[in-house]
Amino acid sequence: MSEYLCVFDIGTTGARTIIFDINGKEVVKAYEEYPIVEQPVGISEQDPIIWWNAIRNTCNKVVKSGSINPNDIIGIAATYSRLTLTIIDKEGSILHPALTWMDEREITDTKSLQEKEGLRRAIPKILWLKHKKPDLYSRAYKVISPDSFIYMKLCDKIVTDPTIGIFSFLNMETLNWDENLADSYEINIDLLPKLQSPGEKIGELSSKVAGELGLTPDIPIILGGGDQQCAALGLGVINQGQEKITTGTGIFVDLVVDAPMPSVGDIPIFSFPHVIKGKWLLEGTMPGTGTMFKWLKDNFSQWQIKESERQNTDIYDILTAEAEKVPPGSGGLLIVPLYIFRKGTIHGLGWNHTRAHLIRSFMESAALSAQMYSQLLEGMAKVKVSELRVDGGGMNSSFWAQIFADVTNRDIRIPACKDGAALGAAILGFYGCKKYNSIEDGIDKMVNFIDTKSPIRENTKVYKKLNRLFMPTTLETLNKKRVTKDL
Repeated sequence: MSEYLCVFDIGTTGARTIIFDINGKEVVKAYEEYPIVEQPVGISEQDPIIWWNAIRNTCNKVVKSGSINPNDIIGIAATYSRLTLTIIDKEGSILHPALTWMDEREITDTKSLQEKEGLRRAIPKILWLKHKKPDLYSRAYKVISPDSFIYMKLCDKIVTDPTIGIFSFLNMETLNWDENLADSYEINIDLLPKLQSPGEKIGELSSKVAGELGLTPDIPIILGGGDQQCAALGLGVINQGQEKITTGTGIFVDLVVDAPMPSVGDIPIFSFPHVIKGKWLLEGTMPGTGTMFKWLKDNFSQWQIKESERQNTDIYDILTAEAEKVPPGSGGLLIVPLYIFRKGTIHGLGWNHTRAHLIRSFMESAALSAQMYSQLLEGMAKVKVSELRVDGGGMNSSFWAQIFADVTNRDIRIPACKDGAALGAAILGFYGCKKYNSIEDGIDKMVNFIDTKSPIRENTKVYKKLNRLFMPTTLETLNKKRVTKDL
């Protein structure tokens, strides 16, 4: 009899269900994007039911694929995008659409919200609901994030964990709710979900929901965690001085430390609890690098899109092949993403540049963003990292992985499973189901690397010159324009 772990990965733009075996192999998976709803500029809301619908639909797809026997699923775990929240009443009904991390209607008094622990980005969202929707807020039973909503659906438990709670009223020393901090904003601490630790069993799948998902009832539900913390675990990044990069809609760089560290000046770097007890992550983020590449595809690649459909190939493979014809440095063309300000900047554009130059410069921009934050994180922690572990969709491209190696001037280790966050949740799930005696045992069995890209010296020389413009330009803009809502 096989033993499988079912993982739900709830993201910003869509959700997936992935079935893992005990060796970390993805047996089958399905993905569904959320419906796109046009909203005014500055507003980003989601009806939480779309998260559940996507999970329900994708779970049924993997079960009906014939790749597994649902009776072989021994546990369920999940990983979540962070910084999205809403309010529910005592019956569990949603009182207001969820405010995503991209919503900009928050109360933005940076000074009053800048605690010694760092900026708590969920607090402005809670205050907005309290002040702008007082009638609904007065009926609130709990303030919840996607994790608590999904757990409520699965097993009628309203819980969360420190990797999500850190963005609101978590005490950074005790990792419990900080009643004094909540009181300072006149927020009732009882509105917050129960805190438990990643890897703990929190309940069992209810019979009603099991029928909706196509699963058997009473499957143990194991607490997962935030996407970037789970991604670090899925890459085996759990010890002091280990570092990872996640490529996706944005670039996330995380370095493991033994204790939280204060931010330096206005540089947007924060300390978050790891899913591993006693460990923390220093994290820097450049939102929108992947979104920017998608924008380029959608607006300037119509012929290539039609060609990919005709050939039944991935459009990004076609774009990458075009970029490979351009030498490193894209002929001096440099993109500074700055998606958080809804605009980027293009430096050095000339008549000699082609569409291929633009494509490569977008790919180089993601790697330059990663290098910038890697340098800053390692400077704060006073460590030097010789290798970087990188996951996410960007690592499906060998060419892009080589760019990361050349830009960072370090070895890039590429995992067999690019869905690092989901794999991290699977490790927590198998551990919570007592299939591994420790998290380390789970990592040894489930985390596998299939390739390493080493820097090419000639290319690295080019990127060092490019980085001298990219890093100061980006940091200067961040320091000048950054406000609470943009972080």
